[in-house]
Amino acid sequence: MSACCEPQGYEKVFDDREARRAAARYARSGLTTLPRRTLELYRDGVIGGSTLLEVGGGIGDFSAEMLGAGVDRAVCVDMSTGYDAVAARLLADAGLTGRAGRRTGDLVTHPDLAGPADVVALHSVVCCYPDARALVTAAADRTRRYLVLAFPRDTWWMRAAGGVLNVYPRLRGSDWRFRVHRPDDVARAATDAGLRLVREERFAFDHHLVFAR
Repeated sequence: MSACCEPQGYEKVFDDREARRAAARYARSGLTTLPRRTLELYRDGVIGGSTLLEVGGGIGDFSAEMLGAGVDRAVCVDMSTGYDAVAARLLADAGLTGRAGRRTGDLVTHPDLAGPADVVALHSVVCCYPDARALVTAAADRTRRYLVLAFPRDTWWMRAAGGVLNVYPRLRGSDWRFRVHRPDDVARAATDAGLRLVREERFAFDHHLVFAR
């Protein structure tokens, strides 16, 4: 496995300071575009289920919102422990502590981190992992009903932005890099795992795909 996949590489970028910033942003304006769209689809009945697995969930704001919308149980797997304290406070403040679990590590190399769930969601996570196919396959293997993938569009200007974004982890001594993957490759990993694409939306900067079992 590449060193950029190791949790310590992520912790140098996704630390407690970044967690506090994310929490302040969430308190100010709620969910960001991609998880908000998934929440809308859940509320509208386009996707459904009683259990959620969120891969790369950060402070766990999406999981908390989904629990409030009707999900019974949520598990968040993240590569960094830097979000843990903020995530715990967010759940406690919402009275959701007993309905959510949290795991730290790489789901690809440690598949025992999480079991199956009705809905598996990856928002802006595929771009954080070098082997998109391996990550999507691991996520697809765990969904009973729906897989949601939201990731950057493959454009020249997104790649250029990635070059700028990657200056920061280099300065922090982290091997983590922002990556733009080909959307066909990402989707094919899900369909090869036995899922079918049932909804596709394109935003200014991102794809938002829903697959069903």
